[in-house]
Amino acid sequence: MITPADIVFTHGRIITCNAAFSIAESLAIVGERIVAVGTGQDVGTCIGPHTKVIDLAGKSMMPGLIDAHAHMDREGLKTVFPSLGNVRSIVDIQTRIAELARGKRPGEWIVTMPIGDPPYYFDVPDLLLERRWPTRQELDEAAPDNPVFIRSIWGFWRHSLPLVSCANTLALQRAGITRDTVSPVKTLQIERDSNGDPTGVFIEQELQPIAELVWFRDATAFSRGDRARTLPVAADAYHAYGTTSIFEEHGAATELLRAYKDAQRDATLSMRAALVFSPDWRGIGENSAARVLAGWAGLLGEPGFGDTWLKTSGLFVDIGRDDANEVRAT
Repeated sequence: MITPADIVFTHGRIITCNAAFSIAESLAIVGERIVAVGTGQDVGTCIGPHTKVIDLAGKSMMPGLIDAHAHMDREGLKTVFPSLGNVRSIVDIQTRIAELARGKRPGEWIVTMPIGDPPYYFDVPDLLLERRWPTRQELDEAAPDNPVFIRSIWGFWRHSLPLVSCANTLALQRAGITRDTVSPVKTLQIERDSNGDPTGVFIEQELQPIAELVWFRDATAFSRGDRARTLPVAADAYHAYGTTSIFEEHGAATELLRAYKDAQRDATLSMRAALVFSPDWRGIGENSAARVLAGWAGLLGEPGFGDTWLKTSGLFVDIGRDDANEVRAT
């Protein structure tokens, strides 16, 4: 006896992506599975009294895309730190910071995305009327009761330098930065005024923002709740382009695995996800990469550990050589 389908799509161009790349007319679904693909007559036998029938009216239907290098969570995390918007002057920046401050308690951090236009944030600060970066005093005027930090872009994304971030006086105080503070690296410049005091502007010839990682790490960190809450936002953005599955091939650290598990537990995970586990390799001591890999192989080898919606599959390893030319995991 044929189980009636939950949904039947008919009168369409069903792009099967099978070996012959054939085009079908109808498709039937029971639960989460496709149970029939073929002509309207073939699939019509799956229609029952409670089947939802969707007439595609000649439109095309295709399998969902699989993004094999997704980093999907990053799309949602963009919503944690607000955009400055289409700012074209320091006054515009002050207006936006003041707007954000109205939604904050005194002493609460205001951390924003970089100055400029996403995703690359080119032509800064030249796109500003003043053709310079805002100083701490100008940010103080906009949010006198809140520490403010305007993040720089990560250089790996834009692949051009410098990276520039800006902080107000309260943010500098929270970070312990004074006129006597010495930069930890030559590539990070703490800009100073004519009196030798920090202006709040940090200029870096680095691909990673050292100022953020050293002095503003806590303010710019993502919590476990942030990650789990924004995963559905990220998934919706991917779904809008037909993506229904992802493979995180660069590896997922423990905090990301937890976020995916939280979302699945809360029934908010709408994306089928396979995650390659990325352990903290600093904890392996003198063990060889081969020994570590052998220890994890049973758990993380195929078939992946989990279910059809969320599973771990594989282990991320970055291999290098030490001075003795011995291969080690890093």
